[in-house]
Amino acid sequence: MTYKSEEIREKFWKCLYTSTGQEMFHYWVLLPQAVKPAEVKPVHFPEVGLTNIGRYITEDTSPYMEVWAAYERCQWEMNPSDWLENKLSLMGEKILHQRLINHPSGSGKFADVLTIKTLASGDEVVSRYTVQKDYNPVDGGGNYFLIKASCAAAIYNSLANDIHFIAINWDLQHRSNMMLAELLKTVSLSSKNSSGFKVPDSWQVNVIADNRLVIEHTFEGVNYGVINLCFYSQEKYKTAEEVFQLSTSRFHQHDNAVSLTASAMETVPNDINSAFTGDVYTCTGEIVSAADKVRAFYQMYIVNVEGLWCYAESVGKHRNHQDYYHEANKRCLEIILSTLHIENA
Repeated sequence: MTYKSEEIREKFWKCLYTSTGQEMFHYWVLLPQAVKPAEVKPVHFPEVGLTNIGRYITEDTSPYMEVWAAYERCQWEMNPSDWLENKLSLMGEKILHQRLINHPSGSGKFADVLTIKTLASGDEVVSRYTVQKDYNPVDGGGNYFLIKASCAAAIYNSLANDIHFIAINWDLQHRSNMMLAELLKTVSLSSKNSSGFKVPDSWQVNVIADNRLVIEHTFEGVNYGVINLCFYSQEKYKTAEEVFQLSTSRFHQHDNAVSLTASAMETVPNDINSAFTGDVYTCTGEIVSAADKVRAFYQMYIVNVEGLWCYAESVGKHRNHQDYYHEANKRCLEIILSTLHIENA
């Protein structure tokens, strides 16, 4: 930030939002002196699935900006950054730049995003979004919040510092003690030690073989996502490519009519789990079942942990604007990998 403490006191005021009866929606935000409340009663916008809890506008002759606060209650645990990306796509926002932040508490990835949108009139609006997440103690699930600070693209340069300041200076007034939408439960991999990992409470875990577990997001007999977790000896399989071919061989058997098309495997930095050694391999793709008329999103990671290869594969729905199963699948896979602990393998 470029502002000094004295400048902040002169240029901004602290807005305490309490215009809804439920304290979990109360927040504070620092706003320029000229920006005042225009609408504070909650208003639901079903076309984008958001409830507005505060709209603020410039009321004098200085360059005009608007600030919006909104939330959505979602049942599943996911990254606030993925929730926001879904919303931006739905609202027709084009991302110019984004900064993803891993929260040190382990509650997922958050985001600071700059966007541009062309209105029906032809005017362009630049907006900066940031997100928050908190457990909903009344209805369960999580409350996902956003702040949006906007102005005309033509005057953005003159307001950029103020917009940045607003977007990073707000928070909830009455946080719960859990920055997750769901409790996490521990899955044990051994009766002899603490080897295991965590998953959100809505996922079911089944052991399929000595080296394979299946983690499912299934409700009333309908599966919305599945994660295969397989372990292989590094003495027997020397490369990640061998592990990938072995693990995906079922997609190339002609009798099951299920095929996989995937991008080339690539290595990515290990910012997932300090227990992993060597490279982290990943790729994405699509699984097609002609018989079931299903096209599913595919993502996998291969990591080296305590002398074992771990192949982690997520199969589920593509991203859409009707539900958040894609985002929930992605988050569950990340939680498994980030909490995976192998002892005395």
